[in-house]
Amino acid sequence: MELFTAAEDLKFFNPNQIIKEAVKIPAKSSPVKFFFITLTLILPLSLMQLLLETHSFILYYIFVDYFYGHEIDHSSPSYKQFIRTYSIHEFFYILSLFLFSILSTSAIVFTVASLYASKSVSFIPTLFAIPRIFKHLMITFFYVLLLMIVNYSAYYIPLYVLASTNINGALFWGVSIIFAVIYDLVHIYVTAQWHLASVISVLEANGYGLAAMKKSTQLLRGRTGIAFGLASLYLQATWTTEFVFEFTMESNLHFLVNLLLGFLCLFMLVAVNLTGLLVQSVFYYACKSHHNQVVDKKVLYDHLGSYDLGDKAVALNPSTGGTEMQSLVKDQERVGYQPVALNATTESIKMQRSVKDHDTGGDQNV
Repeated sequence: MELFTAAEDLKFFNPNQIIKEAVKIPAKSSPVKFFFITLTLILPLSLMQLLLETHSFILYYIFVDYFYGHEIDHSSPSYKQFIRTYSIHEFFYILSLFLFSILSTSAIVFTVASLYASKSVSFIPTLFAIPRIFKHLMITFFYVLLLMIVNYSAYYIPLYVLASTNINGALFWGVSIIFAVIYDLVHIYVTAQWHLASVISVLEANGYGLAAMKKSTQLLRGRTGIAFGLASLYLQATWTTEFVFEFTMESNLHFLVNLLLGFLCLFMLVAVNLTGLLVQSVFYYACKSHHNQVVDKKVLYDHLGSYDLGDKAVALNPSTGGTEMQSLVKDQERVGYQPVALNATTESIKMQRSVKDHDTGGDQNV
């Protein structure tokens, strides 16, 4: 059974069709495998997202209750202790959120690609592959973080400068709205670029970091509208779920009702995150199809094998002097390894072996 719709049809899919195609993947392939990935990685990721909201919410009210009606002394020990505690907690929550986000992306993209390439893989080998993928995604995220910092600075620094001057109030709010719209649009685009670059970092040899960002920009050409739609839907669904959870925390309902609504928000966020990660992979194949770039299943199969603890690795191509993905195929006696370029087909490998065997037989006869 094919994992996706034919490539020539994927290129014409709109955001809703891509989401529907992504949702079908677990049911069409391996529901148990995706269940374990969801349970071990995506559930903790979603829980950390809600805990971060809860943590910020609780500390905000502690801050208000403690300092309400009093002039805040920024040099007081109590204020410094509060800020120190808040910063430490925020750091560890954000770090945990980031780690589970990278781990979840690694597992889902690797699993979907394995299914696409007809590579049999179970849950345990997927976990072993994650550490090798993690480095690539970390390097890619570093460049994404730089873009986010630039966008953040371009939004807040001018507003801070304007606020410190005697500017008209109406003019200030008008400029603020314009800057906010630009900031949101750039944030959505960077999010879409990050999601696509994450898939590239996993699936393409030497395609992580700045190379992944450049490649994602190329693939987004002609698909920017769809990318905006998908990223907007994901961010909106995430923010809505977190808002409902925060509203539940503020409400004076019965404890059991709040607990039930909290679990409901958690399961909703799990579904949103799982769907979002699946959509990333499908959108990658749709973009490749749009640019008439065929994803060779054999090349992908061998590349995914480089993450395994098996007979495949990334080797140096002595003929070109450059680094490219190669498959290390054992010879007939299974003693040494023969590097074979990834673009070689199975038939060409067999032909090379048969010629070698023929030459060996001729030497023995002599």
